[in-house]
Amino acid sequence: MRKILTALLFAAALPAAARMPEHTGPEKNITAQTLAELTQTAADLERQLLQLPENTDLHIKLGFTYTRLGRADDAQRAFESAIRLDPKRAIAHYMLGLIYEKKGLRDRAVTAWKACLENAGDPNMRNTAVKHLNNLGAR
Repeated sequence: MRKILTALLFAAALPAAARMPEHTGPEKNITAQTLAELTQTAADLERQLLQLPENTDLHIKLGFTYTRLGRADDAQRAFESAIRLDPKRAIAHYMLGLIYEKKGLRDRAVTAWKACLENAGDPNMRNTAVKHLNNLGAR
């Protein structure tokens, strides 16, 4: 079941990952990294966050990295941290909407999708939020 959840979450996250900020440094974008590279990227980001815990972008990058690693609970915590730091980050709401939906947390998913819709400037992201809200019977 966990592998199915992870596969669905990752498949849904691919369009958002394409808009994700690049990992700083010479590393490849996480969508092209191997498992070993992703593990190293996660460790690097965790270390950076010890130094810069208020850096929203690092939390978002870590959330995407955890998503690629199939660590949905860790990804959820990273995106929730990003939202606490910057409640207007549409991409973090987007990813939380996916995570909550896949976990069957309907009310949390609705809240995340509504926040995504409210804060997203990207029409594709807004359309996705509307579709998810409609599917959840929340529009």
